[in-house]
Amino acid sequence: MWLLRLMADRGLALLDADTLLILIEERGELRVAACRGRATASLRIAPVEGSALGALYRSGQSQAFDRPRGEEAAWLHELGLEARAALVEPLSMEGHGGGMVIALRSDGGFRGADRESLDAFARSVAQRLAAERSVEIERLRYGMEARERERTRWAREIHDESIQGMGALRMKLASARDSEDPYALRETVEAVLEGLGHEIDGLRHLITELRPAALDDLGLAAALEALARRAQAVDGLDVRTEIELGTGHSGGGDAEARRLDPELESTIYRVVQEALTNVSRHAEATNALVSISEHDGVVRASVTDDGKGLPEADRLGPRGDGLEGGFGMGGMRERAELVGGELEWTPAVGGGTTVRLTVPLSGRPAPDSSAQPA
Repeated sequence: MWLLRLMADRGLALLDADTLLILIEERGELRVAACRGRATASLRIAPVEGSALGALYRSGQSQAFDRPRGEEAAWLHELGLEARAALVEPLSMEGHGGGMVIALRSDGGFRGADRESLDAFARSVAQRLAAERSVEIERLRYGMEARERERTRWAREIHDESIQGMGALRMKLASARDSEDPYALRETVEAVLEGLGHEIDGLRHLITELRPAALDDLGLAAALEALARRAQAVDGLDVRTEIELGTGHSGGGDAEARRLDPELESTIYRVVQEALTNVSRHAEATNALVSISEHDGVVRASVTDDGKGLPEADRLGPRGDGLEGGFGMGGMRERAELVGGELEWTPAVGGGTTVRLTVPLSGRPAPDSSAQPA
């Protein structure tokens, strides 16, 4: 990951070493997560059990090597590296696994102060890794909660609308069946057929909201344009779209709308969808603008309406603090956070509201400019 490569660069400079490695233990294997400096490790993964590198890790001790030879250098040979001197410091991440940091020099040795510097560096790496993993666990928890709320919402929609509607139609048919008036029976059948048509349209709308086919087949731009057309047809809301995501090329050489990461496309679509739903239900608006653009590795999406605006809008923060709870606003915010984005609600110029989503294409904040590729 870019964060570990950046930290390895800093450790390299701190120790004035030739090569610095950061290894992370995952599922019984040691992975070389970062290798910076003059040499490049030929080995990327080694078993914790049954390898010299694993034995070095299992010792859990700070170690210093001067002119390592024979068995003492076996772990270096596994990495495909050579060194005149080496320092090894374990990474201790309570509850989050472990690892180690290795510093190498091809000429000259390390001093006692270098061992202290590596110890401090390893502790900072461990703290940062533990924090990163805690964030990932929290994101997974948020994702599970968001999905559960979404299932609850769709279950309520189906129950309150489709099931109850079809139940009422069933009662009409049952009542007409017991009637001895053929004309009334015919009228009831016609009414029920019309009602079933409305229920089928409603179910199709729910299915489209659950997973629009256009999002998978044609991409984000086409799916959002279809969403805008449905908002016009179903809610009477006039929605304009301004989408600038650049172009890619299909296999046949024809230009086509650029595709983003599927998770990112889904997040943007759902946030826009929920924002338009809120506009239709609560904003008393007649017009809305959906704007999507990409610049410098960041995607910005916004929905602006001409409705009555936000209550106490001046007190809203970037997380939407002060807005009414429930799946709508909370779900939008959680979706944004799960892809490393930010969501904010602000008053629109001339009245109304703007919901603005900002997401880095990498799914996380952009790395420091000092970071270098591995």
